[in-house]
Amino acid sequence: MKKIIYISSITAFFLLTFISFGIGGVDAMEQPPADEVRLTADDPVANAEFGRSVAIDGDLVAVGAGGAAAGSVENAGAVYLFKRQGLTYVPEEKLVAPDATNGAEFGRAVAIQGNMVIVGARFAQVEGFSQAGAAYIFRKYGGSWHLEEKITSPTPADEDNFGRALAVHGDLLVITARKEAINEEDVGAAYVYYYRDGKWMNEAKLTASDASAGAHFGQSVTARGDLIAIGARNADPKGAGAVYLFRQSGNVWGQVAKLTPPGGNKNDHFGFTVAMVGDVIAVGARRADPDGLTDAGAAYVFSLEGDSFELIVRLTASDTNAGDEFGQSIALAVDVIAVGAWKDDIEGKANQGSIYLFHRMGNLWFETEKLTASDGLAGDEFGYSLSAFGNDMVTGAHFADFNAGVDSNEGASYVIPLKP
Repeated sequence: MKKIIYISSITAFFLLTFISFGIGGVDAMEQPPADEVRLTADDPVANAEFGRSVAIDGDLVAVGAGGAAAGSVENAGAVYLFKRQGLTYVPEEKLVAPDATNGAEFGRAVAIQGNMVIVGARFAQVEGFSQAGAAYIFRKYGGSWHLEEKITSPTPADEDNFGRALAVHGDLLVITARKEAINEEDVGAAYVYYYRDGKWMNEAKLTASDASAGAHFGQSVTARGDLIAIGARNADPKGAGAVYLFRQSGNVWGQVAKLTPPGGNKNDHFGFTVAMVGDVIAVGARRADPDGLTDAGAAYVFSLEGDSFELIVRLTASDTNAGDEFGQSIALAVDVIAVGAWKDDIEGKANQGSIYLFHRMGNLWFETEKLTASDGLAGDEFGYSLSAFGNDMVTGAHFADFNAGVDSNEGASYVIPLKP
């Protein structure tokens, strides 16, 4: 892992008190490589895109490969599980759909909670409907992983993309269908499930109060207790995107807020990614144009108090360039925000990708590190996906190649320690 550390001294703190938007680092310094663990599939195939999705919880890491083979079924998708052993991670299991089909994209989304792994297959065929989508629940017992349940939309239809995004918190599970049609327009929806008597029961369906065609409501989702945040990357105003917040009151879920980017423009993709920890919500807008730099990207940090939300800061990379798409992925871990810039060019290597870390000091967030893969190559797209837990994060480089000069897109993933 190549690490570029930015000065985070008291001097930097005072500099940052004068900045309200576009916070970046100051005077970058090269540092020795940090520890990293590179994960790959033990049965790699071309275009598997290992790292398309990632999740981490405790000692368990899950990596989705939407183009992996499932037995004799090519391009069906799989999720690879790795378990921490000392300072490294070892393969534990490869999860596949028992009803695998070509192009299902099993593993396009993945979530972990304890001994449970949830996998989204947004293009799975359901009851004859093409790309209706499904989610699979796996649980470990008796020392091995077993499929516990397959969940599909209560009303499946062609191209719903059910399973596009997932969030789990305790006995709450949210599954999105970002292209579900309402009144024949693909506005998107999200389904709320609770674990009751050994099964996941659908108890609510969420839609945007101002639902519009092509908004992609359900592009992203995160949940915490009685609060759910759902991204709609093309929502109005101006098609810049939005994040909708829903809170539970009694047994009813209702929309309580809509977050939008100040001065947002069409195709900013605000809400492409969203993360929430404690009183902080972070939103990626991978195609925002800060300082007129087309698709350089940005991330927005909001504070939460009850049903009131306040924009704290807009984050951009200190060395931002047009086309970096900073905000492609985002993860939160207490006082650290990680933001992926999957199209970042590194030392002449186009689209190698990078991750920027921001730390909180009081109510301020400032850039402290820029991370790139120690073995990174052009086109890897390191930072495509992100997940964090405790003092560790995991990221995907879904187009990484095993052999330099051979464009095979097997993919790789990296577990990286986070410093407080």
